Amino acid sequence: MNQDTGSLDVRLIVEEACEISWPGSTIGGGDAELDFGTTSRIDAAIDREIGTGTVGGIEIRCNAGTTYDVAFGTGENSANVDNRAMRGAVNTAQLIPYQIYSDAARTNVLSTISVTANGAYQPLPIYGRVPPLTPAPPADRYTDNVIVTVSF
Repeated sequence: MNQDTGSLDVRLIVEEACEISWPGSTIGGGDAELDFGTTSRIDAAIDREIGTGTVGGIEIRCNAGTTYDVAFGTGENSANVDNRAMRGAVNTAQLIPYQIYSDAARTNVLSTISVTANGAYQPLPIYGRVPPLTPAPPADRYTDNVIVTVSF
């Protein structure tokens, strides 16, 4: 009996990849929502947060060991991250300032953060604040849209 041998090369290439998710978002379909609620006056700061066990947080999953950056844009109504503002739907010239932060003390403005992935979904807590405003702004629905970009 004659025999000949060969080999079977087995290969898998795993590319770096990241995905961003908004589980439990109240507005669905790829958007997170930081809702400051409804008020008639803003005599004191209004604080809200997402990604800390509340609905609407942002989660990012990348291959384990991948270092990625998450960049938060200025928003549609501001030229820089230090002066974010929501614009009125009816009174479009009216702005309400707000800010988003990476910490519960609301001292570190969210611009770009770097994270090393663990391979699982990693929640990204966001802490928001509307400062006190006097006089009260006109009644309206105020909104802004901040683009979140993951780079790896």
